[in-house]
Amino acid sequence: MNQTIPSKAVDGALRIARMPADKILGIVPEGRATASLGLVVDRADAAVRSAAATVLSDPALRDDAKQRESAADERERAQRLRAAAEEKREDAEAQAEAKKEQAVKRREQAAKKADEEREEAKRKEKQRKARAAKTAESRKSAAQSKARATRKKVEDKGKEDRLEELETKAEALEVKEAAVRANDEARRIKKTAEATKKDRKKS
Repeated sequence: MNQTIPSKAVDGALRIARMPADKILGIVPEGRATASLGLVVDRADAAVRSAAATVLSDPALRDDAKQRESAADERERAQRLRAAAEEKREDAEAQAEAKKEQAVKRREQAAKKADEEREEAKRKEKQRKARAAKTAESRKSAAQSKARATRKKVEDKGKEDRLEELETKAEALEVKEAAVRANDEARRIKKTAEATKKDRKKS
């Protein structure tokens, strides 16, 4: 009975002593800082109980102190695990964000490259069309020049043929006129001969 009263007195005193800290921990949102503060308070509570148990030679108080210390160890271990998990989560989020940024950058680079390739293709197509138009114009000009040369040649040939035809007609006309003159001369000579013959007969 004597041991139970001191144990209750120690427990009551500790509850009163840690009341301000418990109120703060109850109000402030849970986080790493509050968890660490709560752990410090729990370990201090367990240490005081353990010291009191030694002084009072109270096995129940000693067991309570050990249980509280073990609970504090478990909470500390849980905090470390949560912190490690949180760190891993943050690392994973950072890696995911970095990969997302890299993906965005790659897409932007790909889009830029595609735009450049389209512009280059347009430029080459424009050059190709310009070369084709120039070639077509050159061929058209060459064809027109050839056609003019052919027409001139045909015209020149026609003129030559016409000239030859006229020359042939002129030569034929000259031959005809010569034949007429020769025929006239032959008739004149004949008439002269006949007249001479008549004159001879009269003589």
